[in-house]
Amino acid sequence: MAVTLAEFIDCLRVHAPDVVPLPGQDGIVFVCPKLQGRIFCTLGDELIHRLDVPLVAKPSKTEFNNLGGNSLWPAPEGGSFAFNYPPDSDEWYVPSLVGDAPAEIMDADEDQALIMKSGTLINRAGVTTTVTMLRNVSIAHDHPVPEGFDLKGIRYFCDDAIAVEDDLEVETFLIAPWSLEQFPGGDGIIAFAAVTDSNGCVNDDYYGVPGDRIQYHDGGFTFALGGPDRHQIGVSVSHSPRLIGSLDPARNLLVLRKTAEQGGRYFNIADNDQPGGPWSARDLYSVFNGGDLDFYELETIGALQTCNDLVAPSRIQSETLILQGPISELKRYLREREHITFMEKI
Repeated sequence: MAVTLAEFIDCLRVHAPDVVPLPGQDGIVFVCPKLQGRIFCTLGDELIHRLDVPLVAKPSKTEFNNLGGNSLWPAPEGGSFAFNYPPDSDEWYVPSLVGDAPAEIMDADEDQALIMKSGTLINRAGVTTTVTMLRNVSIAHDHPVPEGFDLKGIRYFCDDAIAVEDDLEVETFLIAPWSLEQFPGGDGIIAFAAVTDSNGCVNDDYYGVPGDRIQYHDGGFTFALGGPDRHQIGVSVSHSPRLIGSLDPARNLLVLRKTAEQGGRYFNIADNDQPGGPWSARDLYSVFNGGDLDFYELETIGALQTCNDLVAPSRIQSETLILQGPISELKRYLREREHITFMEKI
């Protein structure tokens, strides 16, 4: 369920007073160090991202506090080098560094905020190290809505970086930054991606294969969200994906996320045993359909960086554009500005 601006501001005032607001033309980007370093956006009088207000007010002491917004995670989630499974158990969990630890403001003004947190991570192979996670969030200076469009919008950039303290060999430790951005809703919302060739561009080897919820088109695919089941898919870097996005008719909302393919090695981030090994998938983007959770995620994925066969600092630069207005205008924006025509059929 969407949260009103008043509810959001009240929540921040009580539970996250160190918030850094970055004002845009039609809304505000809020960087929230105390809320695990998550990012939230408003447009007009509406909070665009998902926020679990009761969980912020009374966080669980035993379960993962999934608050919403845009959060930074270390990949992979599953497989032999997973960060979400301890060495001696098959029970999924979220490391304290990701799910509990607040961030610290390193630098901030009205245009940007740099936050950081450090802590211990242990992977499923039993390798432990100290990891530093940095987020440099900045607001776009130009107006996100081109002249001639009856829309309001906000755009921001997030430069996420992860560095390990120790000299670690890639045979025992993989890590890359992974940006998960959550929005409320499911049924009626269409996620999509633009790719050079849609044939074979989707990696559905996560869990809960979406089946005919995915429809392929010239230049991309659509993914009908919602339903009772949870699904996750990846978009292969080999198909040169330009962006992922979502169109929410109930909220008259279009979200686009972009990141560029970078040097380094992409690996399988999926939450499963990864029987084909860590190099069996190479995804630049991912979409999570929360099913009965009633939220979804648009995700950007970074690559492992190495130096002399040792793990090196890695980063991912992501752009988020949020537009709101008549559906016909949102589709016209996709057609004229992003050259996406298959959404006209939706």
